[in-house]
Amino acid sequence: MRHPIDLENLGTLFLHRVAPVAALLHIGLSASLIDQRSRPGGPWQRLFPSMILLSRAGPSREQLVQAALLYTGEGAMLTANDALYLHGMRSALPTAEAIHVLAPRHSTACGYATLRLERTDRLPKPALRRGFHVAPLERAAVDAIRRTRSIPTTKAILEEVTHYVGVQALRAELAMAPRKGTTLARKLLGESPARQLELAVMDRRPHIPQTRTPQPVS
Repeated sequence: MRHPIDLENLGTLFLHRVAPVAALLHIGLSASLIDQRSRPGGPWQRLFPSMILLSRAGPSREQLVQAALLYTGEGAMLTANDALYLHGMRSALPTAEAIHVLAPRHSTACGYATLRLERTDRLPKPALRRGFHVAPLERAAVDAIRRTRSIPTTKAILEEVTHYVGVQALRAELAMAPRKGTTLARKLLGESPARQLELAVMDRRPHIPQTRTPQPVS
């Protein structure tokens, strides 16, 4: 015999009170009940098509982040400002802007006003910070810089992150990043590793003295 479900306290069963619709269906709720309770003015909120916030308050930034990662699926991770914040950086605090998530190229999720979804073949190994999967510090920094037009913010991010990972790690990440949005960072950090290697190879080429063609004496 199945026990009745306490809808008022159901949120305590889910991390940050964010529940996938599939999980709610699995425990016995009907699709019609879920839809009814998550309508505007109801006790629940629909954050993404398949993600429900089991509360009428909020959502908080943590709840949006939880919903975004669950929605985008396996392999997804936070990057940019939210990731920097979870790494403990204070140079780029999360704002009301969309949550930037990296996802595998084959992800079927879609972007929304509150979710900036970036599908990529170059997924780094994530770190776990406060229960969330986040991009490594250097990747998060470069992704944040790509999205800001603020020179002071760019400088602040580079200065703080360099203190933890070093200049070379940031240069290496910049060398693999799109050029759009990273011009200032490249100038501030100097040449990329690829350019440094190119210059080193040029320096090692054998020196061939130039011969001058004799000019006729007038």
